[in-house]
Amino acid sequence: MAPVPSNRFPSRVEELSPELLTSVMAERTPGVRVEEVQVAHTAQCGDGFASTADRVSLDLRYAPGCDFGLPSRVLLKTMLMQPHAPRAMYLNEVRFYRDIRHELPIEAPQAYGSLFDEETGQFGVLMEDLALRSARFPNATTPIRIEEMRSLVDTLATLHARYWASPRLEADLAWVATPCSGGMFPIFDTYGLELIKDQVQKNEFKAELIRPLDRTLDQLWEQLWKVQKILASEPHTLLHGDPHIGNTYLLPDAPVPDALLPHAGGGLLDWQLMVKGRWAHDFTYLLVTGLDTELRRSHERELIDFYLDGLRRRGVESAPSAEQAWRLYRQSVIWGLVIGWLITPPTNYGEAITVANLTRLVAAVQDLETLRALDD
Repeated sequence: MAPVPSNRFPSRVEELSPELLTSVMAERTPGVRVEEVQVAHTAQCGDGFASTADRVSLDLRYAPGCDFGLPSRVLLKTMLMQPHAPRAMYLNEVRFYRDIRHELPIEAPQAYGSLFDEETGQFGVLMEDLALRSARFPNATTPIRIEEMRSLVDTLATLHARYWASPRLEADLAWVATPCSGGMFPIFDTYGLELIKDQVQKNEFKAELIRPLDRTLDQLWEQLWKVQKILASEPHTLLHGDPHIGNTYLLPDAPVPDALLPHAGGGLLDWQLMVKGRWAHDFTYLLVTGLDTELRRSHERELIDFYLDGLRRRGVESAPSAEQAWRLYRQSVIWGLVIGWLITPPTNYGEAITVANLTRLVAAVQDLETLRALDD
C-alpha cells in the first residue's frame, strides 16, 4: 500500500486555506482548485454531536471551470486542538476513505480527499455533508422503524458479501486489523479493563445497569475475549467494526427497485474501528443498539434470515445456516456491552444515549443467554 500523505491539517479552523484544500482534494480530483473557504459550522467532541473526532462544515468557492462537479459544501472530519482517541483509529478511517470507500456499492459518505500525519496523529477527511441529502442521524433514544433497520441490515449484507472469504483480506487488505491483532487490539488488550473499571467507578449508573448480570467486570472481560477469539476466526469479511445505531444515518423514503426493501438509504458512518472478522460482530451490535428491546425481541430472527438471504443473493455460497447464525448472534452481544459502552465515557455521547445503549445491551445479554452461550 502506498504511504498515506503526511501533510497536516491545522488544529485551528481559522488556518484552513484554499491552498491546503486544493492539495487534499487533488488526491482524487486532479486539476481542482479552491479559491475561497469559509467555516459554516463546527461540532467538537463532547458537545453531543461528535465523539472521537471534530466536524467542520465548509463552504467552498472554486476557480471557474475547476470544480469538476464537486459540491460547494463539504464536511471536514478532523482533530482540533488535541486527540480524543488513539491515533490508530484516525489512521484506520483515513485508510478506509482513501483506499476502500470508492470500491464499495453501499450507502456511506463520499470522500474527496484525506491526510494523516504519522508524527502527530493529526488527520483530516473531506467528505460529503449528508445534511444536503436530508439525512437523519438516529441514536438509541430515537425510535426507528423495522423498514429502516432492514435497510441498514441490507447495507451490512452488501459490505460483507463483497469481501466474504476474499483473498484480498490477506493481500492488499492485509493491513486491516482483526479483533485479536493490529489496530486497537494492543490498546484494548493492555488498558481496556483498567479503562472500564475507571469508567464504572466514575459513573455509578453503569454499575447499576449491569448489576442484573451478576458478573464482576473481570468476569465480563474474560467473556469478551472468548467472543473476540470467535469473531477473529474464519470466515473473515470486512467489518465496519463499530456500527452502533449512532454511527448510522437514514435517508428519506424513496422508491426501491428491490421489492424486498421498502425503504432505501440506510448508511454507515465513522469507520475508525474497521476490522476483518466474523459477520455477527457488525450485525449484532447494529440490531441490539438500534431497536427498542421489545421490537428487537419480536423481529431478530426475521432480520437474521433477511441478512442471510442478502448474502446469498449477492453470491455468498458459504453463508451460515440459520442455526449457526443464531448461536453466533447470541454470543456476539458481549462486545457491544463491554467495549462498545462500558468503556465509552458519557461525555462522548451524553448520559442519556449511554444509558439507552447499555440498557438495550444488558437486556439482550439476558434474553439471549449470551454468557451461557459463551460457556457452552
